[in-house]
Amino acid sequence: MLAGSCTVSKIYPKQYYEQHRDMLHFTEGLYHTAAQRNSLAIAFNDLGFTEVSLELKTDTVRYIYDFHYSEPRLNDTLARYGYDTAAVQQIITNMRSMRSTWINTLDHYIDGRKQRLLFISAPVKQFSVFPLLQKRKYYLFNFYSQPQYYDDQGRLLDKRKLRRLRKVNNETFWRINNKVCYTVSGKFR
Repeated sequence: MLAGSCTVSKIYPKQYYEQHRDMLHFTEGLYHTAAQRNSLAIAFNDLGFTEVSLELKTDTVRYIYDFHYSEPRLNDTLARYGYDTAAVQQIITNMRSMRSTWINTLDHYIDGRKQRLLFISAPVKQFSVFPLLQKRKYYLFNFYSQPQYYDDQGRLLDKRKLRRLRKVNNETFWRINNKVCYTVSGKFR
């Protein structure tokens, strides 16, 4: 009974993407603008989407700050480290609207060329007989800058000819379109 008490929708990530497609891609562009000089990660620490955590990365140090999303000192901190406060505030607003818990980038290499991979996460819609006993899961969406290769089952491949699955953080990713894929993870980052 416990094994069948929790299910994760495999249809929902595609529905989530379709429902929020324009805002996701607008947020993707804003994020690349806001994090052009220094890396930036934004996370919501609660499912009420009121407590936001910023990870600000300089050349030598990584700073982590926690704020209520409407605190004035959030803008002061962003300005202090040279971030575009209007762009970051718009990203936070978009994340709250889409109920997204995290946004960040990862540098990776494809055919010897450095690429930036954007991650956006959202809580999984879970159905459970025992909701207090289940561990929260998240959909992690990857946004690539160029089309990717997928096998006939829709799994992300390393290269077209090798037919080897590409795993990010040891997770298998599934196709939404040529540049966007997702996985279900126990971690939102």
